[in-house]
Amino acid sequence: MTPTKLLVGQIVVVFAIVIVGVWAATQWCAHMLDYQPQLGTPWFAAAARPIYKPWKLFEWWFHFDAYAPEVFDKAGMLAGASGFLGCAAAIAGSLWRARQRGLVTTYGSSRWAAAREIEKAGLFEPAGVFLGKLKDHYLRHDGPEHVMAFAPTRSGKGVGLVVPTLLSWTGSAVIHDIKGENWQLTSGWRSKFSFCLLFNPTDSRSARYNPLLEVRRGSDEVRDVQRRTFSSIRKARWSGGIIGRRLVIHSWSGPSCTCSTRKKKRRSRASPLSCRIRNARLPRHCCG
Repeated sequence: MTPTKLLVGQIVVVFAIVIVGVWAATQWCAHMLDYQPQLGTPWFAAAARPIYKPWKLFEWWFHFDAYAPEVFDKAGMLAGASGFLGCAAAIAGSLWRARQRGLVTTYGSSRWAAAREIEKAGLFEPAGVFLGKLKDHYLRHDGPEHVMAFAPTRSGKGVGLVVPTLLSWTGSAVIHDIKGENWQLTSGWRSKFSFCLLFNPTDSRSARYNPLLEVRRGSDEVRDVQRRTFSSIRKARWSGGIIGRRLVIHSWSGPSCTCSTRKKKRRSRASPLSCRIRNARLPRHCCG
């Protein structure tokens, strides 16, 4: 709603209050004078009762004030009260219009969300990805939509969003950790309820992964080797996303990767082909 519409609506309300008040005083005065013929011809009749024009009160007051001063004094007070009510309505409308100035859409409708809108969006839930804080409430997102945070370097993205999320997220997670800070701060806690693996080919503590374990023996052996080779070439740069209920956090560069998954019993058997190739180098992409 534009400021012009708000102002016009405020003026209409004030004039309506004043007119209704004066008209009510006119009808009350006519009733007290028993609708005598000296009051003039009525404007129209409603429910067998004559209705006079709103401004007739002032004509009667000028001509018949000496005959019924008390009636006209009370009618004048009633008409004056409508003026005070109109002034009060004007003041209230001005205050309301000042508060609505932040919601004016003349130059667009973008604005900060109100608390009730944030609650309706489900960001006050006790679980999910940390987004921030509003007064005494943490803002978390626990829906299927993607979450992306933009902020300058050393502005607190890690300690404010990533680390709190990893300490409270109970599902699986893949974290592209360039400096290794997320692994140092959260792996100890996450290892209590999930498997935590550090994958960094340049670190002696890194977990090992041999892609040739995925090669099936038999007629598919050559085809699987070709697929693994082409996959390693194409995926020189790893990228991540949210798949189902799995959380993926990455920062677009760097070799190290932290993987955390729910505890499950796994059995794997190395194929003779992968055992024969002992010096196979790992691909530098993360969790390919």
